[in-house]
Amino acid sequence: MLIVTAFKTPPGWLEVEYDEHYIHRALFTDRTIQSSIEIPLTKLIAEELDAYFKDPHHRFHLPLKPQGTHYQQRVWNALLVIPVGRTITYGELAKILQSSPRAIGQACKSNPLALFIPCHRVVGKSDQGGY
Repeated sequence: MLIVTAFKTPPGWLEVEYDEHYIHRALFTDRTIQSSIEIPLTKLIAEELDAYFKDPHHRFHLPLKPQGTHYQQRVWNALLVIPVGRTITYGELAKILQSSPRAIGQACKSNPLALFIPCHRVVGKSDQGGY
């Protein structure tokens, strides 16, 4: 059974879809959804978000299970190891993964776990970029 709850964060509501074991999707939204079902993972998500917004160097310790292609999974896993406070360009990440910057951008664009998988740490070579 999937649960959908919107957690209030400083940048806005973060809508999270999860089950009793994993988080499958998270995206920023204008909607407020409060599930009547609360499981241990609900509390853990709230605690982790609170810790992150109190200390941006906090690394999330959440069970993530994003759905995507094998290639997207490779890119998203690479994003998880970019240190907090650091950025990498699409080209640099493409070189590491033996891919192309455009393909990296498309995988970032498809990231179903906004904030938890830090695609915001990947930037353009001469500007902030954007997929």
